Amino acid sequence: MSTATHRASKLVTPRKATAVAVVGLTAGTVAMVPSSSQATTLSQAKAQYLADEGKAEAAGQVYDQQEQAYAQLQQRINALQNEISSQNEGIAKLEATVGSQAAAQYRNGGVDETLELTLSASPTTYLDKVSGENEIAAQEAEQLKSLKSDQASLKQEQALAAQLIKQQQSALAAAQSAKQQADELSKEAQALVAELTPAEQQQMNIGSGGMWTHFSGTLPVVTGRNAIAVDYVESKLGDSYVYGGNGPNVFDCSGLMQEAWLAAGVSLPRTSFEMWDTETHISRSQLQPGDLIYFLEPGASASDGPGHVGMYIGNGMMIHATHPGSYVQWASIDPSSVYYVNMTILGYSTV
Repeated sequence: MSTATHRASKLVTPRKATAVAVVGLTAGTVAMVPSSSQATTLSQAKAQYLADEGKAEAAGQVYDQQEQAYAQLQQRINALQNEISSQNEGIAKLEATVGSQAAAQYRNGGVDETLELTLSASPTTYLDKVSGENEIAAQEAEQLKSLKSDQASLKQEQALAAQLIKQQQSALAAAQSAKQQADELSKEAQALVAELTPAEQQQMNIGSGGMWTHFSGTLPVVTGRNAIAVDYVESKLGDSYVYGGNGPNVFDCSGLMQEAWLAAGVSLPRTSFEMWDTETHISRSQLQPGDLIYFLEPGASASDGPGHVGMYIGNGMMIHATHPGSYVQWASIDPSSVYYVNMTILGYSTV
């Protein structure tokens, strides 16, 4: 695969795509110190918010998975329908050929072989004629055999097509259900935020300011295809999260990873589940910029697979498309980070 054009970083709102991630509190804003009871309430609200958004993101990955299954099934159905159409044409021609030959034999009738030999001017001519007729009969028998085989194959393909259509309908229903679940969870999370004052949202580090984690320092120099992937996600900081989004200006978590690496000439699977299953797992100490970080949704186990994925950028930071209603943004991969109150790192992979 050819390497895609390298995209330059862009200025974004409410922050810039630089080596410094912006904090949720805007410059010049002083956060009020909450009382103990208020802090508890805010802590509970934050925990519920993150839990809802984490589950919404995981449901969004299920949606991607089922949408992909639907599209793949459609390709198989289209191929089968073309094959069925072709077989129908072949069977029709074969039926016409076999039918015309049988009709010709019926019209011509037959002559007793002994009498035909007696009347024949030459025994050799007669034997040649008989041999030719036997050869034609053998061809007709083979054509009939082929016709029956094609008809049986056609029935099998028609049955398979019907089965695939049912599977496709199930995939569509599952995708719609996952999207509905994700939408409902996201609405619950946004409703929690809407009940808070702007000052409380700032104290929670959510709302219009996003879930940014303060980071200052320099990021490592990256070269090769990893540099292209890293530059791509940096250039998308501030772009909106949308279910099933894979660019150019809207993304979900796995769509951002897929497009970033596609820009570097590498084709990744579509969902976080598939990426985790197919890419080479590494330890945290082996992380390099461009590697992928996988997260479990709240309450999920390792066997459930990752409901979220982001890209490591260096110095303990990653960039990811977070959840509905939010944006592509920076985050710390430190487990104590506010983002991981309810999210658990499942593991890491290199590409």
